[in-house]
Amino acid sequence: MIMRKYGYGLLCLVLSIFLATTLISCATCQPVKALQDQVQQALQEAKAAKAIAQDCTQKADADAQRAENAADRAEKAADDAAASAQKAEDMANKAEAIFNKAMQK
Repeated sequence: MIMRKYGYGLLCLVLSIFLATTLISCATCQPVKALQDQVQQALQEAKAAKAIAQDCTQKADADAQRAENAADRAEKAADDAAASAQKAEDMANKAEAIFNKAMQK
């Protein structure tokens, strides 16, 4: 008799604990799932941003190389222009010398 009285009470207590645990775990599953979804979305956005950054880095490197090549060409053109100017000055001096020599006669 005592066993039946306490047996039913114990059975009700166990079922109540089981039901409470189930409800609590379901209540915490939804926020955890939402948090996992947010983490996955943030991870995807971070991967996309990383890909964009790598693409921009590659483009910047290519642009820097083109700028360096253009600077080299400009420097060579400036050297060529200076050489041509020196040659023109030398020729002008030579022409002046010939003119002066002709005028003295």
